[in-house]
Amino acid sequence: MLTDRKKAVIIINRTSGIGVVKAKKVFSALDGRPEAILGGVSDFRQRLLGVLSEKDYGELCASLSVGTEEIERTLARKDIEVVTCLDEEYPKQLLMYDDAPVLLYCKGDVKLMKSDCFAVVGTRYPTKYGVRVTEDFVSNLSSRFCIVSGMARGVDSVAHRACLDNMGKTIAVLGCGVDVVYPPENKGLYDEIVERGLVISEYAPGEIANAHNFPARNRIISGLSRGVLVTEAGEKSGTILTINYALEQGKDVFCVPGSIYNKASAGCNLYIKDCQSRAVTDVNDIYDEIGLKKVDLSKPSAIQLDVNESAILDELNKNGEMHFEELLQIVDLTVPQLNSLLIKMESVGLITKTKHNYWSV
Repeated sequence: MLTDRKKAVIIINRTSGIGVVKAKKVFSALDGRPEAILGGVSDFRQRLLGVLSEKDYGELCASLSVGTEEIERTLARKDIEVVTCLDEEYPKQLLMYDDAPVLLYCKGDVKLMKSDCFAVVGTRYPTKYGVRVTEDFVSNLSSRFCIVSGMARGVDSVAHRACLDNMGKTIAVLGCGVDVVYPPENKGLYDEIVERGLVISEYAPGEIANAHNFPARNRIISGLSRGVLVTEAGEKSGTILTINYALEQGKDVFCVPGSIYNKASAGCNLYIKDCQSRAVTDVNDIYDEIGLKKVDLSKPSAIQLDVNESAILDELNKNGEMHFEELLQIVDLTVPQLNSLLIKMESVGLITKTKHNYWSV
């Protein structure tokens, strides 16, 4: 059951011509009591015309005449909660920004919006390296923070999944209605986040994914978070918008460096080079910057390595990636023997084959 205040905010928010900034001016003109217009908008005409044009005022009157019965039925049927910027449940960290949404539609644990959050974002087309570093960072970050991302293909989905797999809490900020699963292949992930975390959006239920919506939702991802980690992003990646929002909001931005030959890391490398983000190679770099106690990242291995396996791992750790022929020069093995050894090492998760017979840790 919606309160009168929530009903009024929904009506104002959906009015054509009234965006976030104008809506907040309307709230101020109504002394923080937007529900007052439910009893008759004409009583507040002069006040409203102080912040709205005649056209906007007419649109508001038309929106009021429609009422909220239909959306109330939708919210009840789909178990969607509404949190407005005038409610206690609204995250205080978002209130700091003029462009913060006036309301959020929510499915899941609303209390998570007020928890200590950290954003993890990146390219929709990560390499194996990008997937691995995202999983590694999130496996540690999720023990201290609620992980925020956008449930997009690629790094976002990997971040949410890694968080859930490590029994952490996560928030997905959508560029569509909270009842719309996008991309559709994330249905299983979406259901788990609703069950164990939170899905939020400023867009009304039923609104489909729109290219114009995604840049706007990025300000919410960074706004909710104490900092933003970018694990892999190209120079023209949509992730760059999130970085820029974070920098405008005064948030700490952390980028994982990548190969200078890998376009998927060009964005991260650029922001590191321009000193607009901190380069991080493990989670303790983040903890050190924000003043948290470092964690022990050493992992005792149960795998006993022979001389050749140790030599291969040492070289790959130093060089990042090596071709089969290069590895052949550092071991006393024939081609078939080395091939067999590499396959064995890959099967236990020590190394991975990339492309054109190159290998990396």
